[in-house]
Amino acid sequence: EGLDGLSERCAQYKKDGVDFGKWRAVLKITSTTPSQLAIQENANTLARYASICQQ
Repeated sequence: EGLDGLSERCAQYKKDGVDFGKWRAVLKITSTTPSQLAIQENANTLARYASICQQ
């Protein structure tokens, strides 16, 4: 599901008594990974998640 419909799910979770959420980004760390793009995209996704959850 990802971020699709997250706002609605958060509203329902809140009604169900949930007070916090957690989202993880898994990155493989090697001498060539993650790429700068992967780091940026994951940071953007985490920021979007945080913004939606705080509404």
